[in-house]
Amino acid sequence: MNIPDKDSLWSTGRTPLPGLVGSRVLVLSFLLYLFTLAPTVIWGDSASFAVQAVSMEFGVGAESHSLYILLGRLFSYLPFEVAYSMNLLSAVTASLALLMVYLIILEMTGSLASSIIGAASLCVSHAFWLHAVIPEVYDLNALFVTGIFLVLLKWHKSPKDPSLLYGAAFLFGLGLTNHLILGLTVFGFLFFVVLSDPKILLRFRVLCFTLFSFIIGSSFLIFLVLQRFVKGRTVVAMADAATGGIYKKSMFVISAKIIRDLFMYLAYLSYQFPIAGFVLGAIGIFAIYKENRKPALCLFSLIGVNMAFFLTFGPGVMRTTKYTFYIADYSIFSILIGYGFFAFGRFWQSRGYTLKSVSAGTLCLVILLPLFLYTVTPYASRKLSIDILHARTLPYRDNEEFFLFPGKRGYTGAEKYAEEVLKTATIDAVIIADWTPYTVLRYYQVVKGIRKDILLFFPANNMHKDTLKKISDNYWKRDIYLAGIEKGYYPMNKLSKEYDIVPEGLLYKLVKKRISANTIIYRD
Repeated sequence: MNIPDKDSLWSTGRTPLPGLVGSRVLVLSFLLYLFTLAPTVIWGDSASFAVQAVSMEFGVGAESHSLYILLGRLFSYLPFEVAYSMNLLSAVTASLALLMVYLIILEMTGSLASSIIGAASLCVSHAFWLHAVIPEVYDLNALFVTGIFLVLLKWHKSPKDPSLLYGAAFLFGLGLTNHLILGLTVFGFLFFVVLSDPKILLRFRVLCFTLFSFIIGSSFLIFLVLQRFVKGRTVVAMADAATGGIYKKSMFVISAKIIRDLFMYLAYLSYQFPIAGFVLGAIGIFAIYKENRKPALCLFSLIGVNMAFFLTFGPGVMRTTKYTFYIADYSIFSILIGYGFFAFGRFWQSRGYTLKSVSAGTLCLVILLPLFLYTVTPYASRKLSIDILHARTLPYRDNEEFFLFPGKRGYTGAEKYAEEVLKTATIDAVIIADWTPYTVLRYYQVVKGIRKDILLFFPANNMHKDTLKKISDNYWKRDIYLAGIEKGYYPMNKLSKEYDIVPEGLLYKLVKKRISANTIIYRD
């Protein structure tokens, strides 16, 4: 690998041991996430993951994250509330991903300053930080992406020794058990392998051991597939679920809306790394391509494939939530930021500036600019009445603060909601809820064992039709409540014709409308 002269860019030979600095990166990032960790259950998928961890609910589809659930089960034995333990799991995986970024930049540049700046930029980036303090799978996916790249980077130095190649294959298989989205990285990683040694995978022994390592890594996923096959689920059905299921119709859609989504992609990127980080990343793109072309092409491929897939995944759909799928891209961009500083530092050093002052100033900008932006943006959005998010309103959730500022220290909105709702509902009632409130209420039933008499219903398939049927089947047996009255989530037009919607606390009770004495009823 052609590494530029490291001279005095805080090179590994002139400062404390890189391992000691790396351990500080790990510990300090974990302390930040611990300080800003959500104290209890969080809405939506986060609550669902906690339930799945307790219930040991594993799957094989695109929406299944069996490795994360298994790790969550292990963390659930900690002496904390399950939801908090799951939050801790995310903090640990995020901190480990940051360590990978630090080690990658160090491997490529030998510069501790560049490595610290790259890792710090990712540490305080919005999406990565947000998913480090709640139960989510995307920072763990970033850990696998960066971990595999680090192993391949080390193998790249000595491609004749295939042992590290086997390790990368093992990690790839294991990572698929967390999220099948990792499969998109196969193009970039194989491209890097072929660029490094075009004939390595033509060696029969190497190919066999590589495939064997992959199988060992994905053995838990393979076990789950075989388990479902034995229970009667067809291979076709499992393949359909693994490749997207109902979401396949949204894949590879080409439309003019892609332009808007591309603009949103760049907007997300600039929100993660405002000004200083964005500029350093741009510098890093050109510098790394010039000086370390093969690793550069791998990184560009990883970003390009992931970006292209999700830009064409239902263009215009979920435009304000797609950033979750781009977290792996942000982890790669932070590597480019570190490399960008490596080039930036050498430039200023050649003009007589001391590197320590340049490094300290850049580190402050990389950390403080995002913190300032995340603090100001929610306030500005409310003050100017600009709906940036287009997110639905939920009780005890300030959308601007919840989504635009990544920290969740002290946030108990979902907990307050569940406790109030479960106190309001009558004995043996039915609560019909869409996904976001449903998961929190189910957490209270399954994990905390509270109000198991209530029948919770989430219409997963035909939302409006299933809701109307559930009401019809249970109205004369139980009290029926809706968790919300938004038309997109509940068939309000039809319900309002037959029922009075009576607010009770945070719920809405359905009461049959009375037929007036003057109403003429026609019978056949």
